[in-house]
Amino acid sequence: MENQKNMEESLWDFIDGSSSPAEKARITHLLETNPAWQKAYAAMMDMNALFRETNLEEPSMRFSKNVMEEIAKHTIAPSTKSYVNNKIIYSIGGFFLILIGGILAYLFTQIDYSQQGSITIPSSLPKMNTDWSFLGNSTTLNIFLIIDTVLGLFLVDKFLQNKKDKLKAKSA
Repeated sequence: MENQKNMEESLWDFIDGSSSPAEKARITHLLETNPAWQKAYAAMMDMNALFRETNLEEPSMRFSKNVMEEIAKHTIAPSTKSYVNNKIIYSIGGFFLILIGGILAYLFTQIDYSQQGSITIPSSLPKMNTDWSFLGNSTTLNIFLIIDTVLGLFLVDKFLQNKKDKLKAKSA
């Protein structure tokens, strides 16, 4: 199989004229003495003649325009505003706000306000034996504050962009 592949590669190089003079002499000798090489050479010469006889098809002058017109006929995917339901987004946000508000309300109701100058945590709350010292790490705190700042800036930007869009819609 490898010899057949090498033979075809050598013959194509010989037919194309890209083989070295030493290689040309070797292939010429093989063509004169070896019938398998003669048979392969004849088949490749016939194929080469067919390649030269066939004319390449060229696309029409308006090919690019025709393709672009066909693409323009298809509908473009709608923007996200049309297929994202705002009610779902608001309900998810509302759920989390209610959850956070409920937790804060529970915590504030558990504080004993009758004592002067100190606030104590009621003994009925479960005690957790976890090491929270990693939160006091300045690197962790800085990363948390940076992420919160960036998220806050995104929120303010979105709020101002919505306000700007509403003003444009009113004036238009």
